[in-house]
Amino acid sequence: MSENWWVVMAAFVCLVLAFAVPTFMIPVLFSPIIDEFGWSRTQVSLFATVKFSAGAFIGVIFGFLLDRFSLRKIVVFSAALSGIAMIAFLTIQSLVTFYAVGLVLGMGAVGVMISMKVLVSRTFRKRQGFAMGMALLGTSVGGALIRAITPDLAERFGWRGAVAVMSSGIWLIAIPVFLTLVRGEAEKPEEPAGDADMSEMAAVWRSRSFWMLAVAVVLIGFVDQGISQHFVLFLDKDAGLGLELAARAAAVAALVSIAGKVGFGWLYDKLSVRGVMICYLLMAAAAVLAIPAQGGVLIGALILTRGLAHGGAIVDIPVMSKHCFGPKLLGRTIGLLTACVTIGFAAGPPVVGWLYDSSGSYSSAFTLLAVMSVGAAIAVLGARPVYWERHIRPGRDGTVAAGTAGSVGS
Repeated sequence: MSENWWVVMAAFVCLVLAFAVPTFMIPVLFSPIIDEFGWSRTQVSLFATVKFSAGAFIGVIFGFLLDRFSLRKIVVFSAALSGIAMIAFLTIQSLVTFYAVGLVLGMGAVGVMISMKVLVSRTFRKRQGFAMGMALLGTSVGGALIRAITPDLAERFGWRGAVAVMSSGIWLIAIPVFLTLVRGEAEKPEEPAGDADMSEMAAVWRSRSFWMLAVAVVLIGFVDQGISQHFVLFLDKDAGLGLELAARAAAVAALVSIAGKVGFGWLYDKLSVRGVMICYLLMAAAAVLAIPAQGGVLIGALILTRGLAHGGAIVDIPVMSKHCFGPKLLGRTIGLLTACVTIGFAAGPPVVGWLYDSSGSYSSAFTLLAVMSVGAAIAVLGARPVYWERHIRPGRDGTVAAGTAGSVGS
C-alpha cells in the first residue's frame, strides 16, 4: 500500500469515530429524548441547527488555518472537541445544556470533516473523487454501525451514557491512528499559501462559479440534513416501523451510501459538475419517494435513493473546490463551501420539524425538499470547472484547452 492510501486509511478511521459516530448517533436518540423531556420535534432538531451553525463558523476559520499551519494539530484539536462534547452528554438536563453540547460537537465534527477533505484532496489529483469516496466510506460505515447498535446501547447505558461510552473510540483509536499514519509531506499544503494569495482569493469571491456553488451547496445541505435528522423519526412514528426497525433501516441507507460515495466520486472524476448535478437530482427523487412512503416497496426505494444521493452529496465539495479553483487555495475554498453547506445543514432540520408540527405530516416538507434539490442541480451547472478542464479531465494531456480561463472559476 502506497503512502497515499495510508492517508486514505487514516482519514477513514477519523471519519468513522470522530465524525460519523456523534453525527449519526444523536438523531437515533431523538425518540427517547422526546419521551423523557416532552420536547417537540422542532426543539430537538434545533440541536442540529446549533451544531451546524457552530460548524459553519469554525469551517471558515479552519479553512484558512489549513492553508498555513499543521493539519495534524488541527485534526487532534477537532477530534478532542468531539470527544469532550460526547462525554458532556452526561450533564444534559435541559434544552440549554442540550444546545451547548451541540455547539461544541459541531465545532469538533466539522473541523474533522474539513481536515480530512483537505488532506485527501492534497494527496490525490486525477483520482481525487475516487479517493475521497473511499475515505468518506468512514461516514457510511460509522453511520451504519452506530445506527444499528444505538438502541441497544441506550437500553444498557441510557441515552446519555451511550454517547459518552462511544467517545472512547476517539481517544483510544482515531487520534493515535491518525498521528501514526499521517506524517511529513502528507499534511503540508500542495502549494503553500501566503499573503500574496489574497488577490487570488478575492478573485474566487468575485467569480460566478463560487456563488453558484455556494447557492447549490446551501440548498442541498438544507435538503440532506432536513431528511437525515428526521429520517429515523419518520420511519419510526410516521411509517410505523418502530424505533429498532427504523434505526436498522437507516443503517441500511448508510450502507447503501457506500456505493454512492465511491460511485459518485468516480463519476465526479469523469464529469465534474455535471456528475454533481446527477447526484442532486437523485436527492430530489428521494424526497419525492418519501411523501407517500408507507409500504415496503416504497420504503425500500426510498432507502436506496436516499443512500446513494447522500453518499454523493458528501463527496461533492472537495472535488468541486479543486476542479473549479485549483489546489493552491484548497483549504480556504473547501472551508468556505463547507461553511455554506453547513448553513443549509443548520436551517433544514428545524424547518422540516416546524412544517411537521404545523401540519402533522412530513408531506409539505418533503415536497419543499424536492424542489430545493432541483434548484441545487440547476445552480451547480453555473460553475465552470476550469482546473479540471485544464489538468484533470479524462483524455487531457495537461495542456490548456483553447479558450480556457485561468485557475479561478469564471
